[in-house]
Amino acid sequence: MADVERLLRLRRKGMMDSAGSLSPTQKRASFAYSNESRRKSVKAPDEGPFVKVRSVFDICKQVRGFVEMVSNVWSWTAATTTPFRMSLPGLVRVSVGIETFAVPGFLLQELENAADAPLFVPPWPTKASPNTPLSSGGYPSVTSSVSSSRVQDVRIQYSTPYFSQILLLVKMRWLLRLHCACCELDYRVCSLKNIILGMQHVVLQQYGDAECDNIFDTKVSQHIGSFLNLDSMFDDIVDQLHRSLGTSWRPFLDFVASCDPTKAVHASLIDSMKTPTVVPTDGLAVVIDTIFLANFLRQSMNCRASRLRDFHEDCRQFGIAALDFPPLHGARDLLAWATARTKPTLANRSMVGKKETEKLAQLDAVLLTAALELASPEIIASALEVAESKGLSDEMSMLTSSLTDGHRGKRPSSPDSPGSTAGGPVGGRAIPRDRPVPAVAILEAAMGCIHHHDTFPIGIRERLYRILTEEFFLTRAQLQSLATASTQNIDGKRLSHSVLLHMVDTEKSRLRQYRCDNFVDTSHCTAPPLVQSLSEHGKSPKYLKHPSLDVTVGCRRPRPNSSPASTGQRRRP
Repeated sequence: MADVERLLRLRRKGMMDSAGSLSPTQKRASFAYSNESRRKSVKAPDEGPFVKVRSVFDICKQVRGFVEMVSNVWSWTAATTTPFRMSLPGLVRVSVGIETFAVPGFLLQELENAADAPLFVPPWPTKASPNTPLSSGGYPSVTSSVSSSRVQDVRIQYSTPYFSQILLLVKMRWLLRLHCACCELDYRVCSLKNIILGMQHVVLQQYGDAECDNIFDTKVSQHIGSFLNLDSMFDDIVDQLHRSLGTSWRPFLDFVASCDPTKAVHASLIDSMKTPTVVPTDGLAVVIDTIFLANFLRQSMNCRASRLRDFHEDCRQFGIAALDFPPLHGARDLLAWATARTKPTLANRSMVGKKETEKLAQLDAVLLTAALELASPEIIASALEVAESKGLSDEMSMLTSSLTDGHRGKRPSSPDSPGSTAGGPVGGRAIPRDRPVPAVAILEAAMGCIHHHDTFPIGIRERLYRILTEEFFLTRAQLQSLATASTQNIDGKRLSHSVLLHMVDTEKSRLRQYRCDNFVDTSHCTAPPLVQSLSEHGKSPKYLKHPSLDVTVGCRRPRPNSSPASTGQRRRP
């Protein structure tokens, strides 16, 4: 009770605000965009030697542990025993145009609090007061009985194809509110920070990590566990919480709805002698928006709702704050990582083996794709940079003159020149002034991203290639380089299996010849890398035995119970 009174006292003093989600005009702290905050966010969550997040399965393990801790702490003051149910109560059937979505009712609070105008058309229950909690104020989210599976219908005024993505963004931001609520319970055991950082770790990569002791083999796993479905992960967290809390599910939702997602009160029984502290959650909020941005950009551009600019416009109509992700900073981490992989030097050779550097490059790839799609001024080449690039300026002048001659009714002097009427229509290529020119460093970073197929997600690479070729002006050489990068993978093995075997045989032959010429023992260089056990000492190595016949190649195997003393026969040479 003393902890609860302290928390209530903090809220009365104004240290905690229960107004709801972040408004579109509210700015986050500058520390959330610093390089130190970015490096901390990309580190793999590690709670010990046995709890590491590397794949989706590791996130599921942490979710199970998180739910058990929350249920244990919540059961100290509330009853959580109840029979299992197959249906989740409090569902709402939301109609958006011709589409229908089944939405948990507590998520409608995020949309209602963020919107300036009413989003829902009548019939709508009358709210008791503006500050009434979610379940007791007339919302159609939670019914009077926690075990009731009755579904109510709600229709939204704005018809948009991006409602599924908006709903996913609301779900992800509700996890931040859940994190703040669980930190008030006990921030040492009930925090969602590791799960959120683990989701970012997985969503940025194309394949999962794999342990390997061979320098010629790839250290990635191309099997299950490398792709993260955010909708399924959120539904899994909510379903496990609902089943573990039981009859306390409705009071728990009331408690979560009363928390402010911008601040978290860190209280714990371990620190019962200390006063609870209020910690801002700006860093985690930026991470959550980055997770959603990476998931949004990984989808194909052929989908109906796949444009980031249109998504931001619909978010403004709903009154939801736009995505708040870190600045690009010229894609320095991506450019440095790609240079270290393709043109290594003594200074940057150690950079390639660090996992943190690779994660920073993957984060820069997501931010670079978003900046190119939104046509940010940071990625546009300046007039001085265009003038210094001789090949770019010459091709732009040739294209402009050829298009001008074509509009005047004159045929260009060379049929192979850009804009020639002999090879196609006059407007085959757009006028350079209609398309922006990307900066040289930005284009090099994009090519480095497209070249590495096992490091960066395929959706990010395809979107980068399509945006650069359709919305920006590139020279013929740059277009050919992009086409080569999209089809050639420079990750993993660059040599064929036969070439690798030939290299091994050649090296063994060289070592044997060196042994004969210089009388130096080189057997330790040709021995297998694995150390034999004590029971295998003195026996022939495993690679000389046939796996199916169990016959040793190149050495004689003694017969059992066939010694000369027992048989009286002479051993043959």
